Amino acid sequence: MAMTHITSQDNRQRRVIFVLEPFESPSGGVAVIYRHVEILSNYNIKAYVALPNKPKRDFYGSTAPLIIHGNQFQFEVGDIWVIPEGFAQYLQALRPARIRQLMFCQNQYCLPYGNDPRAGFLEEFGVHGVIASSESIRSFFRDVYGMADVPIIPYAIDTEIYKPAPSKRRQVAFMPRKLPRDARLICKIFQRRHPRHADIPWVAIEGTTQREAARAMGESEIFLSLSHQESFGLPPLEAMACGCLVAGYHGDGGREYMNTANGWWAETGDWKTCVDGIAAAIDLLNTGGAALQARQEAMSETLARYNPSRMESILLEFWKTELAKPTP
Repeated sequence: MAMTHITSQDNRQRRVIFVLEPFESPSGGVAVIYRHVEILSNYNIKAYVALPNKPKRDFYGSTAPLIIHGNQFQFEVGDIWVIPEGFAQYLQALRPARIRQLMFCQNQYCLPYGNDPRAGFLEEFGVHGVIASSESIRSFFRDVYGMADVPIIPYAIDTEIYKPAPSKRRQVAFMPRKLPRDARLICKIFQRRHPRHADIPWVAIEGTTQREAARAMGESEIFLSLSHQESFGLPPLEAMACGCLVAGYHGDGGREYMNTANGWWAETGDWKTCVDGIAAAIDLLNTGGAALQARQEAMSETLARYNPSRMESILLEFWKTELAKPTP
């Protein structure tokens, strides 16, 4: 990766540039970055997604403005570059640049640690600050690096995308990407432990666009959560928005919004709680009544905490404050 000299801003508005890679599979975290850039652009902030080259497949249908840099970086005075936590190569490449650099951390499990265990956050990662996306990330930086002020831009569920289909099917949807062996194991054990439900189809969601995944969840009545080492875990919440009853792993970070009223949750590897939770969800759908209504109301209350209007307001307030800070 090569850098060029910083050019004058010529009194133009400061740029906010989110670094990404053209991944060949979809990711909720990547979708979040595209959405942040879309919102900022809609409010006339010069925000961009920076890529070395265009992705071969568009999983997100985003209108976010792009910068295709080809690993040749052009900086302007006043730039703020935002780098995801797992991008060690960019953290190193941009370190010498005299621009403001922030880490947007969506998963503390992916941090690229250096070799000095005594280094503080700024020294270890070479950025001026961090933006978190969940409470578990903020707690992590407080507990490990002693950082008292870590802003959170919360997640939001777009109910125009994630919504129930007009008619649902009695089937279990799941995303096997992170834990394919667990997915196979849970399915087989479920069919043997609960043979009365053995004929219910299981639908894997993988390699699809965002809207295709939402459609599959919208058509399903049950969703198996295979969250693993998550800072939050979007799919179970997206499944709730699609009207699914949800059971499965909390993945650590999911405990921010998961409780006994809105799902059946298990520790990673606890197959028994998973399969029994799925069976309980199916039984609840069969019996219906007040218990099912209470479950659905609990899911709605959870989703209300992650609405797009709240996220947009917090995002804009953060960047209003950030852009008012002096340039390095």
